Amino acid sequence: MTTLPPHNSTNTLPRTVPSRSVLAFVVSQAIVISVFGGVVWARMRSVDDVRKEPALVDAPRAIVPRHNVSEVVSDAQLKMVLQNLRPKFRRANPPINHVDHALRCWGAEVMFADPQFLSGDEMRRVLTDHGAFASVWGQKTRPLLIVKDQGIAVRTQQGQASASHVDHTLATLAECGTELQFPLHAVGRTATMRDLLRQAIETFELNQHEYEWTALALALYASDGRPWFNEDGERIDFDRLARRVMRQRYGQGVCYGNHRLYSLTILLRVDDEQDILSDVARREVRDHLAEATQILVRNQHADGYWDKNWHNLKADAKDEDMALGGPLPRRILATGHALEWWAMAPEELHPPRDTLIRAGQWLVREIDQMSDKSIADNYTFLSHAGRALALWRGETPATALQRLQSGAAQ
Repeated sequence: MTTLPPHNSTNTLPRTVPSRSVLAFVVSQAIVISVFGGVVWARMRSVDDVRKEPALVDAPRAIVPRHNVSEVVSDAQLKMVLQNLRPKFRRANPPINHVDHALRCWGAEVMFADPQFLSGDEMRRVLTDHGAFASVWGQKTRPLLIVKDQGIAVRTQQGQASASHVDHTLATLAECGTELQFPLHAVGRTATMRDLLRQAIETFELNQHEYEWTALALALYASDGRPWFNEDGERIDFDRLARRVMRQRYGQGVCYGNHRLYSLTILLRVDDEQDILSDVARREVRDHLAEATQILVRNQHADGYWDKNWHNLKADAKDEDMALGGPLPRRILATGHALEWWAMAPEELHPPRDTLIRAGQWLVREIDQMSDKSIADNYTFLSHAGRALALWRGETPATALQRLQSGAAQ
């Protein structure tokens, strides 16, 4: 009979000693888990640090003109142009894209002695206060400001009671100095400019249809060049924004690609004050704009204007382009936009002086001959032309007109 050992016996079962291969496996798995956990933690910390939006300042940067070339437009000529482009919108149903462009041209502080012209404050309130919007468009019109989960959006490309381009109103408000704490009054909600910007940031995609104005507004409010993440987890910084803007060929995009060139110019100007671009990306932007200048110089018409085919004269620019009403609106659009981004660009990116003078003088002649109806029909394009001419005198349209009406020479 087999006898079990006493309870206090020192006999034990044999102890199994792990092999070296098993120990190596355990250690390697621990390392993998540690590394993976570190990557996840770092990723979470990175997203948390960036906060899914760029670091912002409350007051947007004011990018001022640097050049004063009276040969482009004289005092007398500029006074005529600006008087013709005062915002005559004190009426029912003013097109929102006209109000939007007029506010960008004249600024939020402008006031006019003649009551038929809206002040800058009145124009901004139409865009930011549903009560003011409804007073000119009626209570039955769908609101311009839309309440969203992330913030406030502007109704876009849905007729004359809406904005014309994605984030165009956002960029306009930024360019006229609207602080992030500025109140916005939507139906059933009072918000701020920050909510409008946050909505644009949260929903921004690098491949969205229009991106020029989003990039412009972000640059004006950014306090540094740190990256951020959109709602899809895309890492975005100003290098990527600039390269996205440059990805399309010259001439492609809204207004024959000129808005892309203007946004790139503002990115350069902001980078002068606050590093938001890497050195490599900055050189790429400058090279892109320098090439655009060379193309424009080469393709300028003898009369001084450019058309929709400024980037390639072999491309057809038919007079029957009814979307803009014919060749004159097209040419004002292309010429005014080119002069506008050049006015804000460093001098090394400018064309020869003669190119600028012929373009400015062509605009002056054509605007001087336009009827009131033609000016009203083409106001959005003309606002860029008028702003460009004022910038070439080193002033905004509002300060220029005030000076010229007082009789002061410059």
